[in-house]
Amino acid sequence: MKLLLLSGVVLTSVVGAEAADWPRFRGPNGTGIGHANTIPTTWTTDDYTWKTNLPGQGHGSPIVVDNHIYLLSGDRQTAERFVLCVNADNGNLLWQRGYASTPGELHRDNNYASSTPAADAHGVIAAWTSTDSFMLVALDNHGNEVWQRDLGEYKSAWGGAPCPIIVDDLVVVLNDQMDPKIMARFLPKGTEITEPGKSSAIAIDRNTGKIRWKITRRTIIAGYATPCVRHLPGGKKEIVFFGTGNGMTGVDPSTGNVNWELNNSFRSRTVMSPVLAGDLIIGSHGLGIVGDKLIAVRPPNERDSDAQVVFEMRKSIPLVPTAIYRNGLLFITCETGIVSCVDATNGNEVWRERVRGKFYASPVCVGDRLYCVDRSGSVIVLAASRQFAHLATNPLEDDCFATPAVANESMYFRTASQLIALKGDEL
Repeated sequence: MKLLLLSGVVLTSVVGAEAADWPRFRGPNGTGIGHANTIPTTWTTDDYTWKTNLPGQGHGSPIVVDNHIYLLSGDRQTAERFVLCVNADNGNLLWQRGYASTPGELHRDNNYASSTPAADAHGVIAAWTSTDSFMLVALDNHGNEVWQRDLGEYKSAWGGAPCPIIVDDLVVVLNDQMDPKIMARFLPKGTEITEPGKSSAIAIDRNTGKIRWKITRRTIIAGYATPCVRHLPGGKKEIVFFGTGNGMTGVDPSTGNVNWELNNSFRSRTVMSPVLAGDLIIGSHGLGIVGDKLIAVRPPNERDSDAQVVFEMRKSIPLVPTAIYRNGLLFITCETGIVSCVDATNGNEVWRERVRGKFYASPVCVGDRLYCVDRSGSVIVLAASRQFAHLATNPLEDDCFATPAVANESMYFRTASQLIALKGDEL
């Protein structure tokens, strides 16, 4: 491993700064909701605040804490991973740290940096996988390593994309692997059919890297859904996990005890992350690059001892992009270029339209606008309302699979080769 320090800038904790940060995949608790009033609806390439060329490749999203942007990149030939820190004010690379890794089979749309890190005032947590390791690394604000932990062998047909989250003093990550016997017809010819991977949900001490709890999970198909946190009565919290083997699961972060589980809720791969929509949890599953079914589940409560499926949808379902919940509505983009708005209480369709583009990136919402980035690098802006309105299409001029970040009154786009900042006029 190697360390390249390009600046000695120190990240300081600012009271109230959390509200302006984008500290994990899809921002605060994975909602995809940003608070940056100056982001424009229409722009040209001349309006970007700055552009920074990135080493290697990556589909993982940028995250932002204070004026630091963190992201992961990878070398397509050697599988070396780079943890990068960029100054949010000017796009200058503050530092990068490289870690050697082992090349392996990847899906044609995957690469060695599809994971999104998580960060707080103390630094960043990055994760990645190879055939022989599942690596978690904690770095401070200077890029110095605080700890690293190898969770061992990782089995997946086409690579991994684990995204950690930070919950109080824990780093939580889903280690969801495959059973090669089940996936045999999808594996490259000549692949050795071995025993199933060892799937688990894991909480690691944020400060020391020691495992605080570990839950063994069933292994069927490797999935990539990033967990989120439900806030329960009495100030308690619950982590929500998705996976083919165990379906939806609610876990007490303080103990690792499973509060509830809805088995068989996902019959195929889970990539879309949990969406909290009022008292419901929304998720989907599918195979290849097509979603099969979306479900809305009401977890157990004081009246119901078991989780209940409230509604299901099978039309224009996403596999990869995670939906947006806003004002009682669910906004859904899918790989085929169809965008839908449905009533989040019952799944009734409000509108469904085909727009230009095909999506892997999840939409983000700023104010009353949806920003949907298609794979070819167009940013399609739609009204986040009960009336469909295509407001604008804006250029990135580069392929883009990553979900944007919204912080510091700016939107940050990670394309195949660049990190791009957009900031509108001050109000």
